Amino acid sequence: MKSELIDLILCTACGGTYVLDGSKLLCSNCGQTILLINGIPVFTPVAGEIHPSEKLVRGPETGTPWRKANWQFLQTQLAALPSHAQILDVGAGRGDFAALLDRFQTIALDIYPYPEVNLVCDLTQINPFRPAQFDAVVLMNVLEHVYATHSLLARLAELLKPGGILIIAIPFLVKLHQTPVDFVRFTHYALERFAGEHGLVCESLEGYYDPLFLLSEGIGNIKNAYLPGLPRTKRIGARLLLSGIQSLSNSLQILLGPGAARPPQEMRSQAPTGYQIVYRKTIS
Repeated sequence: MKSELIDLILCTACGGTYVLDGSKLLCSNCGQTILLINGIPVFTPVAGEIHPSEKLVRGPETGTPWRKANWQFLQTQLAALPSHAQILDVGAGRGDFAALLDRFQTIALDIYPYPEVNLVCDLTQINPFRPAQFDAVVLMNVLEHVYATHSLLARLAELLKPGGILIIAIPFLVKLHQTPVDFVRFTHYALERFAGEHGLVCESLEGYYDPLFLLSEGIGNIKNAYLPGLPRTKRIGARLLLSGIQSLSNSLQILLGPGAARPPQEMRSQAPTGYQIVYRKTIS
């Protein structure tokens, strides 16, 4: 178990402190026990409908344009934080952004006991952390998988220190993924309003706009979902047409350049791949 974790958490039953007792955490006050799986404290049961993700190599130049934009966005936000900053990576999964977070005092949290995780907990159900412990909370491509959106945002606001930041990336025009736990998409109007409802200020909000990526996604969807059901001659004709469309799209990409992050108010197009947001906790 990560050594500094014991100082950040309290007993969820009585508020007492935990001690490490072999393969479990033991509350020194009421005796509540939290089992460890491979050294990871598990505070909430692992949902049966979760299909564990495979470990993928992530970096600034890997994955989709949206993923690359997320990397740049998070790197920019973290650059302003000191190395001793305490960070909570919520929905850390297989550590997609661990290379950016490892220089900080980071706690990786998920609802599944991946090897890269330090603590298993559904924060919409229970909170084992002391209040106001974190300088930053990271929520990268996670919020769409949380049905109780406001419960999670309220909890994360509690965990932030005054002046701390909540860093979010959430897809918008992206296909369903990690089903059946893909629940919501939000417009920037909703995301702006969420801040004030939880004692936060929306410091920045930008959409990532890349219409040619959306076109490529659409082409892929046609190939995978529709072509297999066509008769052979129609399927061949459709593939030729789609190849031509993809070639035109690639040529347009050269002329137009890559996608870009922009404030929604500056864009005539209201079709972002996703949004990247920074909320800051107010200092009372």
